[in-house]
Amino acid sequence: MLLHDVSQTALAAAVLMLGLVMLLELRSFNRVRRSVDINLGRVFEQLEMLRAESRKMLEAQEQAQAAAARAAPVVAAAEVPAGDRQTIERPLVEPTALDFVVAPPFDNDAYLSASTLAARGLTPEEIAARCGLPAGEARLLASLASARGRREATRGAAADAEAIEPGGGARSAAASVRG
Repeated sequence: MLLHDVSQTALAAAVLMLGLVMLLELRSFNRVRRSVDINLGRVFEQLEMLRAESRKMLEAQEQAQAAAARAAPVVAAAEVPAGDRQTIERPLVEPTALDFVVAPPFDNDAYLSASTLAARGLTPEEIAARCGLPAGEARLLASLASARGRREATRGAAADAEAIEPGGGARSAAASVRG
């Protein structure tokens, strides 16, 4: 009988320990998920900045090509020797690796209106339906807008705290030196 009571007690302790381990694992999983969400938001913001920068570079390159095409002298084909014709017909601006890596941008107005809708808090499905964006792009815009909103709210709260007690950090530092 004593052996049976000891085994039941050991089994109960093992089940209790297993429950505790599972609880700690769930807590750890939530921390990892939160960390991944924060870092993923940062990655999406960086991707958005890279996309905007590459769009600007493509537009500048197109403008440079158009300006070079306007500035290039028009020469009749009969006056140009055959050997020189190849150098004249070659494009003035050589293609770069960026031309092949970056997909051509879609309608800028649609993207701007989609980002405005995302900033207003619309769901990704509504953004995709109204602006004709792919669902993944709409989800990206919605997550970027919510991350910006959280960041601005945090900055606003810090600014409000500073406005309530201006120079509070200096007073507390002076008080700690005196004390």
